[in-house]
Amino acid sequence: MKIYKAAFESWRFDFAAYGKTEAEAIATLKKGLIRHAAGYDIEPDWWHDYAGDIYTVEITLGACYRDNTPILGATE
Repeated sequence: MKIYKAAFESWRFDFAAYGKTEAEAIATLKKGLIRHAAGYDIEPDWWHDYAGDIYTVEITLGACYRDNTPILGATE
C-alpha cells in the first residue's frame, strides 16, 4: 500500500502531513500550516511565499527509508 507525505521545512519548524493521494497530503499540510499560523498569531498565508518549497514523497508501507529514499537490496 502506498501513501504520500507532503513536507515543508521552515527556518524554525519542519511540517509533514500524510494522505492517500499526493493532492490529499498537500491539502492536509496546507490546512496544518493555517492552524499553525492561528496558534502563533501570525498571518494565515505566511507560508504562501514558500509554497514552492513544499515537496511530496511516495511512501510504501512496510519499507525502510533513508533521506526520503527507500533502502533497496538484499536483506538477511
